[in-house]
Amino acid sequence: MKAFTKTLIAGSVMAASTVAMAEFSANVAMTTDYIFRGVSQNDNDPAIQGGFDYSHKSGLYAGVWASNVSGYAGSSMEMDLYLGWGGEIAGLSIDVGALRYDYPNTTNKDNVTDEYHFGVSKKFGSVSTGLTFNFSNDFYGAGDATYLDFGAEMPVTKSITAAVHYGITDYDDNTRGTDYDDWSVGLSTERDGFGFDLTYTDTDSGCTGSTCDGQFVFTISKEL
Repeated sequence: MKAFTKTLIAGSVMAASTVAMAEFSANVAMTTDYIFRGVSQNDNDPAIQGGFDYSHKSGLYAGVWASNVSGYAGSSMEMDLYLGWGGEIAGLSIDVGALRYDYPNTTNKDNVTDEYHFGVSKKFGSVSTGLTFNFSNDFYGAGDATYLDFGAEMPVTKSITAAVHYGITDYDDNTRGTDYDDWSVGLSTERDGFGFDLTYTDTDSGCTGSTCDGQFVFTISKEL
């Protein structure tokens, strides 16, 4: 999912848990805006999101995730399918996988995009860090594109965690896509089984309108 590419840190935590057992899980979230790599996918409106995941003790995982979106040529829903492997190698958490961004009923087939990723993460004391390289040979019809994702998480108090992120989008052909960077900083906590996250996100993208303006995003989530 686009949210699955949040950073390797989240993926590596899941990968580590898969070593223990094979299991199914589900998640649901409500957010004030669906932001992907610094850009609103829902015209700055709220979104309802959710997904199902399967993880195996071998490290293999698969899942599906969906969110309402706007501006995708007749489709009001994004549905992502993903498959990968995560595990520990030489003290590092490794995550490698593939993801398809799909938009049911879209009239623009360029919207259907396949992307592949390789990530590595490591914990230094109480700070978790991650670096993920993403590649698509036809990113939303714009040809070859890469996305480099840096992230870190650290506890602020016993119940509050801070997260920072920096992402670099690079198109091989700049006549079809514009390179840009995005970044975010946020705070999250859990209470009564619910997750609460407040994040400020921004980008240096020169896109028109307000979909890539800096903004605060508030999300409530639940693992099932």
